[in-house]
Amino acid sequence: MRRLLTAVATVAALAMPASIAAFTLSSPASAAGSSVTCKKLTGTITGNITISKCSPKSKTNKSASGVAASLATGGTVTWSKSGQTTTVSLSASSAGQGGCKSGSTEYDVSGSVTGGTSTYTHSGDVVSGRACDSATGSLSLVKGTALSL
Repeated sequence: MRRLLTAVATVAALAMPASIAAFTLSSPASAAGSSVTCKKLTGTITGNITISKCSPKSKTNKSASGVAASLATGGTVTWSKSGQTTTVSLSASSAGQGGCKSGSTEYDVSGSVTGGTSTYTHSGDVVSGRACDSATGSLSLVKGTALSL
C-alpha cells in the first residue's frame, strides 16, 4: 500500500504543475481542462520526481519537481526556473503491468490542480497520466504517453 501511495505521489509530482496530474497521459492537453502536457517523468518512488519536456514550451517553467511520497494523494511541485508551485489532488490505481515492461507495475493517476502560485498551470486543470514503477523503484511514463495537468 505504501508503494502504491508513493507511486501516486510520484505521478502526482509529475503532474504537480499539473501535478501532476494528471496527470490521460496518452492524450495531449485538451478542452477537457488540461493546460500543460509533459512527455517525461524521472525519479524514484521513494525519492524525488521530475517532470519535463512540457508543452506549451515555457522559458521559466522547464521542469517541475517534488517529493514522491508527499504527492501520493496530493501535494505540491515546484517549477524550475520560475520557482512557482502547482498543488494537486490525486488518486491512483494499479493496472498491474499494463503498458509497462515486464517486472514493472503501472499506476494510472488522475486528479486536478487545486492551487499553487504557478501561472503555467491553473486551478481546476485536469491531471492524468500513466506511470511505470520498475522493480528498482524508478519511475517513468508509459511509453508513448504524456502527463496532462
